[in-house]
Amino acid sequence: MNRPAGVPLVHVSIDRIVEEGRDVKTFVLEPAPGSAARLLDYRAGQFLTLRLPVGADRPVMRSYSISTCPVSDPRLAVTVKAAPGGPGSNWLYEKAVPGMTLEALPPTGQFTLDESDSEILLFAAGLGITPLYSLCKYALASSDRKVRLHYSGRHRDTTPFVGALEELERAHRGRMRLDLRLTGTEGRLDAGTVRDVVTAMDAPTTYVCGPPAYQAMVVDALLAAGRPPASVRTDPAGRPPRTR
Repeated sequence: MNRPAGVPLVHVSIDRIVEEGRDVKTFVLEPAPGSAARLLDYRAGQFLTLRLPVGADRPVMRSYSISTCPVSDPRLAVTVKAAPGGPGSNWLYEKAVPGMTLEALPPTGQFTLDESDSEILLFAAGLGITPLYSLCKYALASSDRKVRLHYSGRHRDTTPFVGALEELERAHRGRMRLDLRLTGTEGRLDAGTVRDVVTAMDAPTTYVCGPPAYQAMVVDALLAAGRPPASVRTDPAGRPPRTR
């Protein structure tokens, strides 16, 4: 991905790095001294593109989902999974340290919360949880809408944000429901379960994020259950394809 013409670069400092599970880290960022903080304003569900100095003569641009909420988290953070052969994620894992300054494009992306008052249904698999975690926190902090999150991960101890999501569910009892599916013991999500979940709700707006085959299965099941296409949103929406 090349830098779009006319779009300013923002300097960001790494405040801290959080281990989220096997091969998953969250990089908490803040504006570097002298950088315009407003250029890091973002909406829940968006992504940030970092310019990474992978080689002295060949920096690369890589986009990562924002996992924080603009109204409940003090700093912006992106969550990154190590990818075999991925120069961007490998550089972050091997070279990035707190205090380091990086360049970034302002946050962007269209995978954001709609402005209706409908119930919200979230389907996430693997690191697809990242933008949905942001959307979930934002919906709970800024509205009275009910949220149900169906989250598939292989094992509990390697699935990011499980503890934090359970805390959110406890804090918003009656408004949020978390369905955690551990595929290592329960098997993968199937179309029948998707149908059962969506038909138990009152015409929700649904957001889906995960591997392509997962997204396709969930969307097909939602449409087969009678949900209108306009009520189903998937990621990526306007996201550059390079995330490694």
